[in-house]
Amino acid sequence: MKIFNQFKSYSMIGVFSIIIDFGAYILLTEIFIVSKSLSKIISFILASINSFLGNKLYTFKLIKFNLNEPLKFLIVYILSLFINSVVHDFFYLKYNGLIPFGMSTLVSIIINFFGLKYWVFKN
Repeated sequence: MKIFNQFKSYSMIGVFSIIIDFGAYILLTEIFIVSKSLSKIISFILASINSFLGNKLYTFKLIKFNLNEPLKFLIVYILSLFINSVVHDFFYLKYNGLIPFGMSTLVSIIINFFGLKYWVFKN
């Protein structure tokens, strides 16, 4: 039951992170005319900051600061960023619209939850 509640909280924070990710992606690609690949990287980083703070404080309820957490989080998210970018660009070769964004985001959701739960915020 604990993992279900954690995933529910993670998912709610994830919705906010996706809104940040999507909003920044659209803003960068449509308003500032930044390449889609670079826009995805920047939007992912912004959403990741939101995810770290939200999941630390609300999903895993860790108030105390541990110097290893940001480093571990960074490792998980760098791995996720790389995979996210590759998945985005792979689907971008075959599909227009938001399919590349959606597929890359779905892959990141899975990688990030298990990385946070079992390594970064393991308690």
